[in-house]
Amino acid sequence: MFLFYIHHGSREVKGGMNQSNDLTKLGVADVKITAKIFDKLKSKYNIKAIFTSPYLRCKKTAQIINKKLNVPVYEDDRLNEFRSVENEIWVDCQKRIMELLKEIVVKFGPNDTILCVTSGVNLAAFTNAAYNLKPNEKAIFPIVPMCSPIGFELSKENFE
Repeated sequence: MFLFYIHHGSREVKGGMNQSNDLTKLGVADVKITAKIFDKLKSKYNIKAIFTSPYLRCKKTAQIINKKLNVPVYEDDRLNEFRSVENEIWVDCQKRIMELLKEIVVKFGPNDTILCVTSGVNLAAFTNAAYNLKPNEKAIFPIVPMCSPIGFELSKENFE
């Protein structure tokens, strides 16, 4: 299966960084470009669903992309940012996201494609899953450009 990690569009930072930060005008424009890319790719990839963090910036990113795809959108707290869970450590963040990725791989078929809209640091868990790495304190804490899709090929073997 193909799974695309998509960093949300650029967000407004009013009142600090929080889950209700909306997309900026530039963020919306970037997401629309990403939506056009996936609209052109949908004949190559069997896009079945979009998973998104419930954070406003992620939900809006998923909604804009889905205007071109018209697939089910699922919100899942496990796609929230690092430390969105009280007393969360870096390894636990990776584990929570990898649990969701495993569920997605089990639920959907090997020829399906799923999009996941989340925050930048969560890319570490996607990389761990793709390369059969265990969550660890030394895993990269990536800084990712806004609205940048990154594709991974995953199967059940990635989680054994």
